[in-house]
Amino acid sequence: MSVTTAYLTSRATAGQTAGGVGRWYSVPNPAQQPNVYRLKDFPTYSSISSSMIIVPVVRNGEFSSGGGDGRLGVRAWTCNSSALTSNSTIKVTAWRNTDKSATLNWLAPVNGNGFPSRRLDPESGLGAQFKKLHRTGSNAAGNPNLTLRDRQRYTWLMSANRTKANPTAAASCGLLGCATVRVGDGPTFANGFAADTQGSRIPSNSVEYLGAGYWKNADEYDTSTAHPVNLSSYGNDLTSSDGRQVQWVVMEWWGSTPPSNDMVLEVFVR
Repeated sequence: MSVTTAYLTSRATAGQTAGGVGRWYSVPNPAQQPNVYRLKDFPTYSSISSSMIIVPVVRNGEFSSGGGDGRLGVRAWTCNSSALTSNSTIKVTAWRNTDKSATLNWLAPVNGNGFPSRRLDPESGLGAQFKKLHRTGSNAAGNPNLTLRDRQRYTWLMSANRTKANPTAAASCGLLGCATVRVGDGPTFANGFAADTQGSRIPSNSVEYLGAGYWKNADEYDTSTAHPVNLSSYGNDLTSSDGRQVQWVVMEWWGSTPPSNDMVLEVFVR
């Protein structure tokens, strides 16, 4: 992490972090790293009573320095523990497109013009498809369950009932085997983020969640195990439907406790 926003606890704020007086801690800076997203900056939509962004993620060097296996992931960062309550929830999912003719309606870019800066409109076109899958699955309303081809569109990140205590949990299946896959809930702020750890010589204030799904190839559904979601090198096809060229990451938070300024999500391709 090359550029950060750093904070120093003081006697006035030491009660808000377990780290104690005089400990420096930092989070990535969205202004310098466009693949980092501050929760407070998410636009709020009255239609869903929550704040949301949708970002196209590709393996072209913009979401990491490269050199890894291409695994999609997200890191949840924070420093100030005062906002880590059970009154608000964070949920992050990812999806592959199955409709190459779907309309891509874009909002204004944020912090640059690359892929990390792009925002798909969740109120129309392909963005509305992803918003629905993220919130209600294949259903018009109610529990977010996935059926038929929707099951192999889903990559879970901060969803599928994952928490910082269990960041590798897999999505559960409904009745009749895995004819239905549950999108699952996202964690509360308290269960999804980790503030500075008391007693540690080195501050630790992030939690890593790696992408997984019940698909191996675009139309190959396999619930024998949770498969890692690795991206291939980007081939300049934003409408690709194979799930390896593009993963559309949906990030959402809602609740009565607003996020603190230092609560950010870092989306990366390993």
